[in-house]
Amino acid sequence: MLRSVASSMIQCRGIKHQVKIKWVRPDHVPSYKPEKSGDLEAIPQYSPDTLGNDYALCKEIEDAPESVKKLFSVSHLGRPEYNKLVKKELMARVKRHKYDENTAESKIARITGHIRCLQSTMENEPRNIRVKQVVQELIDKRKQLLKFLRQYDYKKFEWLLEKLNVEYKGQPESHNKLSRRESLRKLTEMHCEEIRNKKLNDYRNLLESQQGPFLEEKLKALKFIKSEQIELQIPVTVTDQDIRKVEKQLEEWKIKDEIKLQSKKKARNILFENVET
Repeated sequence: MLRSVASSMIQCRGIKHQVKIKWVRPDHVPSYKPEKSGDLEAIPQYSPDTLGNDYALCKEIEDAPESVKKLFSVSHLGRPEYNKLVKKELMARVKRHKYDENTAESKIARITGHIRCLQSTMENEPRNIRVKQVVQELIDKRKQLLKFLRQYDYKKFEWLLEKLNVEYKGQPESHNKLSRRESLRKLTEMHCEEIRNKKLNDYRNLLESQQGPFLEEKLKALKFIKSEQIELQIPVTVTDQDIRKVEKQLEEWKIKDEIKLQSKKKARNILFENVET
């Protein structure tokens, strides 16, 4: 009994080695990455001499010396002021009017600016757990607002995605944990389906290649049966319509066969040209 079990195990191992299926675990993509969040655009780049959001509206700073302007520039005021400019620019794309702050599109634009600023922070500090939690919460909040807008105003939803350059990625209906066993099972099913389709195509081509000679023999047999029935003066069971139908099928088969031969010749010529080059 042990010998039979051992031999069966060896046979199974041999079969596994014959089937060339290799599974490689995909790289882990963190949830804050643009690939997962759906942000197709990075934060805009501003010049270090750009004035802060609130100070740019001041008329007195226009005539101020360069040293004073530098004190109120983004490079001096730091990252928070830079983030304000990013949010302001994104909100300006979708605002209904200059006082618009609380509509759904303005909220989504403001959250999008905040997300992109935090994503750039995570690129420099990937171990910052606090920022990672905040950006994930903002991404989930933006998904909820986008879902609401998608449900009640689909045209505005599409317009907003185009303006902000965002891809909507809703929550999946079911979550399946990635495992090697399940992935190998799916790959094996795909491999078996590919083999099955290949054999069916080969068998279909074989039957189609035999269809021409079969129709020729059928046409000859129908003509012979009709002539014999007329000669023996018995009821004719083969009509001219039956013969014309077979002749039409034969002509169609010849046209298809000619097209297949031409396509094979073209493919062969292309292959030879690639080999020569």
